[in-house]
Amino acid sequence: MVSDTGSVTAILLAAGYATRLYPLTKDRPKALLPLGTGTILDEVVRSLDGVRPLRKRILVTNHRFAEPFRRWQRERRADIEVVDDGTDTPETRLGAIRDLELARRATDPGDDLLVLGTDNLFRWRLADFVAAAQRHRPDASLALWEAPSAEAATQFGVAIRDESSRITAFVEKSAQPPSREVALCVYYFPAAMCGELQRFIEEGGNPDAPGYFLEWLVRRGSVYGIMMPGAWYDIGSPESYQAVLDEWQGGGA
Repeated sequence: MVSDTGSVTAILLAAGYATRLYPLTKDRPKALLPLGTGTILDEVVRSLDGVRPLRKRILVTNHRFAEPFRRWQRERRADIEVVDDGTDTPETRLGAIRDLELARRATDPGDDLLVLGTDNLFRWRLADFVAAAQRHRPDASLALWEAPSAEAATQFGVAIRDESSRITAFVEKSAQPPSREVALCVYYFPAAMCGELQRFIEEGGNPDAPGYFLEWLVRRGSVYGIMMPGAWYDIGSPESYQAVLDEWQGGGA
């Protein structure tokens, strides 16, 4: 039964191998790279403060990095369940959507899902996004950010919205992006539509990047885009990680 209260399970996606960050991530996951006095993951988890009603937190990772995450969990005494997807090489990875579906099975079927990539950092309040997304239930919502240029937007999924903020088109990594409104790896999937994840997989959808699922979902029904203000950092290369070290620790906006 779908919950009427919108109880939330947060799912943190951390099953990638971050090969573009080698050698930094050869022996440890990207989310556990140092940041300030802690790690990237510490900041991601801190962003969950204030999200209501948050019932459960799940981190899904691969087999190679499951133990480092469990060690982090023990050291922090964090109320987070670590789910191991059983893969141990980049070639055998399940892909973000299969990992998300795996984590979904570990929670209550009546919970809405708040999905976060663990290589995303932002300055705005995640609770504000959740509150806005809950107003669109039972439809899905995703966080948007305005890229500084069309060239920068080519690296991300791009959305076009109507006056109600409903996404009318979504294109994953277009060479000619139709807008500069790009999708962050921050999604709100109400319980009523979570079965679409399995349906997408069964229909042969590309499970590797969430953007392909969003393209498919937009074609099937209503998905809303919520523009979020302020800085956003996508950590995908040594250069972007260094920029985060410089700007985040320096208090950049």
